[in-house]
Amino acid sequence: MIPQVPYENFIKLRKAKDMHNTFDVEMGGIAQVEGYDSLECHIVFYPYSREIHSRNITFSPFEEYVKDIQSGQRSAYVKIGSEFNKCFGLGLGFLIVVIFYVFKPEDLFSIPSIVSVFGAYIVGKELWEDIERLLVNISKRWRIRYTESYYLYQLEKHTTLTRYSQLAKERRYRKTHLLPERIDFIQQSNSQTVRMCFNLKELPLVEESSGHVLSITIDDEILKDLEKDGFLFGVKLSFNRHFLKFVKCFELFQSIDRGLKGCLNEKGEWVQRVVFYRNTVVLGKVKWFKNAGIIPQKTIILYE
Repeated sequence: MIPQVPYENFIKLRKAKDMHNTFDVEMGGIAQVEGYDSLECHIVFYPYSREIHSRNITFSPFEEYVKDIQSGQRSAYVKIGSEFNKCFGLGLGFLIVVIFYVFKPEDLFSIPSIVSVFGAYIVGKELWEDIERLLVNISKRWRIRYTESYYLYQLEKHTTLTRYSQLAKERRYRKTHLLPERIDFIQQSNSQTVRMCFNLKELPLVEESSGHVLSITIDDEILKDLEKDGFLFGVKLSFNRHFLKFVKCFELFQSIDRGLKGCLNEKGEWVQRVVFYRNTVVLGKVKWFKNAGIIPQKTIILYE
């Protein structure tokens, strides 16, 4: 049975008014997406001209957020700390305590014991990164995979900076700005990617037909190359329902390839005028790829 798309033309890509070198990315229909707890939106922009590189493209405001964080400046977002390595280190330290308790209880509170426990904690934290990488590589082709975290930064909620920033963005873009709860920004040599996760229960009420998400600005001197050779604008949407620690995800994929809408199927073949869907279940960093397929004659992107 082919599933239904929750909302067509959910992502809007349009030229900004009075700014010939800027595309605005907007999200619409949020009020009509009922029954979901969170929404993930991943966007990649890849120009085909070899004269254009990532330094010629700006993803605003997420590029600025990440640069501020990396330079140690105050930002609306903060880096997400990993807890798995600490837990693994604590577990390894606890194992050393148990070993001392069973085999040498008289030395349990000795200096060598304390040093051993502390050393096990430090080594465990470092060792976990290698274990994670091994699990990711081993399970790449499995239906149940161990995955890396999609997001590195989370919103500092309810701070004065965030509220002022939100007001300023609404003034700047002349419509409600939608601020994701978690983000990641990836700048590669020839492309830009932004990953966003929205908490649907905390998004502001959008009175307009759509809310502003980000702007893509191209340097003036290479704009003609972009218009001549075209670009790939790829979108992934994930509509999520949460139950305890489990997340049930309905994922949709579609791209604009030189103005044509379509997607890659499971064989990696480009198919026009369709949407690729995938049902997955996530528990922590473990992801089960349940099933996937093609939805014909549907679109999640409106390109104007």
